[in-house]
Formats: sequence, C-alpha cells, structure tokens
Amino acid sequence: MSEENKQPNATSVGAQLKSAREQAGISIDELQKRTKIQKRYLTAIENGDFQELPGQFYVRAFVKQYANAVGLNGEQFLQDANLTSAQANPEKDPLQTTTTPADAEQPTENRTSNSGLKETPTQVDKRKLTPIIALVVVVIIVVAVVIFAVAKTKQESSTAAPANSKVTVTNDDAKSKHKSKNQKKSNLKEGQTEIKVVPNSTSDFTVKTGNATSKLELGASQAANATVKVNGNQVWTGTLNQNAGHQVDLPKDTKDVNIHLENAPVSNVKLNGQQVVLPQPAAGQDATKRDMNFKFEE
Repeated sequence: MSEENKQPNATSVGAQLKSAREQAGISIDELQKRTKIQKRYLTAIENGDFQELPGQFYVRAFVKQYANAVGLNGEQFLQDANLTSAQANPEKDPLQTTTTPADAEQPTENRTSNSGLKETPTQVDKRKLTPIIALVVVVIIVVAVVIFAVAKTKQESSTAAPANSKVTVTNDDAKSKHKSKNQKKSNLKEGQTEIKVVPNSTSDFTVKTGNATSKLELGASQAANATVKVNGNQVWTGTLNQNAGHQVDLPKDTKDVNIHLENAPVSNVKLNGQQVVLPQPAAGQDATKRDMNFKFEE
C-alpha cells in the first residue's frame, strides 16, 4: 500500500501494537485466537492499512481489542492514538459496508443500520430474536394442527364404533343356540342312519346316525381279504367269502372307520343295515384294491 492510502497516525498505531505484541511473545495466530479477529485484519492493523478493515466502527473496535490482548489499556490507547472519533479513516464510509468479518466479535456499542439510523443494543437484540420468535410460532402452529388432527380422528372413530355398541350374547341366546343344535342332532331317531358320499371323492363318506352305537357288516360273493380300522386302530383283518362274513360293532365314540378291500368288486359293506356302494374308481385307479373311509358327524 502507498503512503497516500494510509491515514495519519495509522502507521504509528500499527507499529506500536506490533511492538507490544512481539514484546508479549504473542504470534499473529495466537492473537487471532484471543481476539477472534481474522488474521488478515490484524496484519492490516500492524501495517497501518486501516482501509482494509470493513468499516470505521471496526477500526476502533479491532484496535481496542488488539491493544487489550497484548497487555495495553485499549480505551486509553484509542485516546492516545486519536481514534475515538471518525478521523482514523474518513474516506471509508461504514454505512456502505455490506459484509463483516465472520469470526469477529462485535462490541455492544450502538450500530448503524443501512437506513443511516443508529440501532440501540435493545433494537439489535430484538432484531436477532425475530427469527427465533417466528420459528417458535411456526412450531406452535404445527403442534396445534397435529393435536387437532388426532382429536378429530378419535372423534370419528368414536362415532363410527361407539364404545357401548358391543354385541353380547345373553344366556337366552346361548340357550337358543344349544336348543337348536340339540334339535338338529335329534332329527335322526334311533335306528336312522344317513350316509353320503363326499363330493369329488371315490372313497370318502360322511355318516350321521341316531344310534348310540353302530354295526358294520362285511361280506363277499367269493374269497376276498379285508381289514377294518376304527379311530386309527386296526380291529379286524381276515378273509371274507360267500359263507363267512364278518361283523364289527362300532362304539359310541367312533369318529373314523377305514375299510381296506383287497377284492372290492366281489365285496359288500353294510353300515347299520344300509348297503354302501363305492363310487366308480378314478381314471388310473386300481378297481380291485379299494378303501372306504367313514367320518361320523354329530
């Protein structure tokens, strides 16, 4: 920088501060940490290049901080250096400054706004609080909307399904159902048996009977082997012929009966006196060896 750009006393001020710093054994980097002023501004102060600072306000503020940091009395130093007024850099208009150092700590003196009016510390604090207040208001509005939505959802749920709309079964209902079930079961009288082929099956039957116990009769027009299982347990196996059939008494708790016939075409089966005929075998099914499966229903 040329001497024309340096203001009166600036070089002397910078030299005094630099000398004080060196005597205190403080490096520029350490001074930057202490003052939070960017290194380039500290160097500009030592070189007397006050025009490199962002504005007249910062000339006084930075010089004062610098002086205090190196062991001098900052306020007294400003007075001695004649920096208590705008004379330090009259050509630099602080009102035209649009940027400030990012890391600088700004003293709490009155600041000048872009409109040319000085702001008091209270006004500055209010301006800083404005975004925070706005954020708080937005949060409150969001919370209120959420609470309202939840309350509305609960209200709609209560309207759709009132708490007292539960369906209960009274004793009368239970009795009615039990009576209906007993009536259905007692439709078949003693001695009556109903046997049906299960749809799409060639070997399964359902059985309903009014008898307490049932009787299974096996016969054959010629020799034929057969096996009988009741509730999964084998109860008889042997040979049937024209003169020798076989009878199996089925107990009250009978659920399933399986009959395996080795020669089905010549065999015959009766349940409670009713002839049970096997459906035609499926395509590819052995027509001789057949099974008959009876499932007893209540």
